[in-house]
Amino acid sequence: MVCSMLIEAIAVSKRYGRDWVLRNLDFQLAQHEAVALVGPNGVGKTTLLRVLAGLVRPTQGSVKLSGRVGFLANPPAFHRHFTGAENLHYALRLDGKTGGRSEIRAALTQFGLPHDKPVLSYSSGMKKRLAMARLHLQNPDIWLLDEPEAALDAQGRGLLENLVQQARSRGGVVIATHDKSWLSLVDRIVELQGP
Repeated sequence: MVCSMLIEAIAVSKRYGRDWVLRNLDFQLAQHEAVALVGPNGVGKTTLLRVLAGLVRPTQGSVKLSGRVGFLANPPAFHRHFTGAENLHYALRLDGKTGGRSEIRAALTQFGLPHDKPVLSYSSGMKKRLAMARLHLQNPDIWLLDEPEAALDAQGRGLLENLVQQARSRGGVVIATHDKSWLSLVDRIVELQGP
């Protein structure tokens, strides 16, 4: 049986000034795989996700992606004066999708969010839920999650675990985390040691 690769990163290195954050890293993500990136602060977990998401270019090496990418940053970024619904509508338009009001309302309800309050009134956990709702609506092939459990309560954590299962069934997911409870929920663990 041939295993389809969603991500093939070869000898990826990233330097900021004189400091190497990543050096000669090879990384692969297979179809329907969930991978946890672990390691102490500063070893390049977030940098690797940002390289894979196309937000920063590697200094050396290459990255090949097969499919659309969704990135949940930590902390997530939104237009503070927009409502949750307006933020979701805007994100879908940027993604070339036309999300109907009923679809957006259903996502806000699913993730336990108000329909008409501006994001500046949201707590950190609510912003994380809004980021989850955005990914749910965008439904990419490759899901990149940077410390997704941060600021979530138990109910939010349950929603996140369901989202990870959705990600795995759709394509694949990479989770950068310090939370050891994720390790039982993924197929593979990649420990970054730093350059």
